[in-house]
Amino acid sequence: MSNLNVLKNKLKSRIDKYSDVKRKKWFENYIKHNTKYRGVEITTVRTELKDWYKQEKIDELALDEQLNLALSFFEEEYAEDKFSGILFLQLYLCDKFDYRVLLARFESIFENGLIYDWSVCDWFCTRVLRQMIKSNGDKCAEAITEWNSAENLWQARCSLVSFTTLTKDNRYTTLLLESCDKLIRREERFAKTAVGWILRELSKAQKQVVVDFIEEYRQHFSRESHENAIKYFEKVEKKKLRELLKSL
Repeated sequence: MSNLNVLKNKLKSRIDKYSDVKRKKWFENYIKHNTKYRGVEITTVRTELKDWYKQEKIDELALDEQLNLALSFFEEEYAEDKFSGILFLQLYLCDKFDYRVLLARFESIFENGLIYDWSVCDWFCTRVLRQMIKSNGDKCAEAITEWNSAENLWQARCSLVSFTTLTKDNRYTTLLLESCDKLIRREERFAKTAVGWILRELSKAQKQVVVDFIEEYRQHFSRESHENAIKYFEKVEKKKLRELLKSL
């Protein structure tokens, strides 16, 4: 067994000590997608990760080894182990690599089917990819937007969910609408819900942009994604936009 696997198994053992059957069942019933959970709270995973990182002197490993170690957690079957990889990237590595290097490595996560549910996907988006956009700006944002054409649903979803909380910055609006155009046309539920989520956030600052998009693409919306998109609209506005769907 390689040294990196030994280190990984040490963290897995630390986390496993907090496994809870009741919490495990609740998580698995809520998340679906056949995702397996140990039943450990994220705050505990984070605490154990930080203590493990310090005690095992992970910072003394070469950066490439640290990155390989972080990405190897995505290969594990339990969601908490994948969250460990996400937190490892967020806390210790994202600011130490060129974003292009990281994005190229991340693509293999999707190619190998290592992310396959909305929870892990969205955690990866909001903890890692969003941080990278904030740190690296337009070029990184454009590169992540290019994922909107990915065959893999979860990689495509990243092209939108990674921008949550960034929608007030209108320099990203064109990129967001490009991704919305691609994802709303897809049949998968979690492609459409990504559109609903980002439009909901976009409506806080650019309501008319959202109205225009709904009017143009109304035939592609599911009820769920449409209701999410108009969540912050006034009652009269909601009624008008709902009528658009009924008219199809």
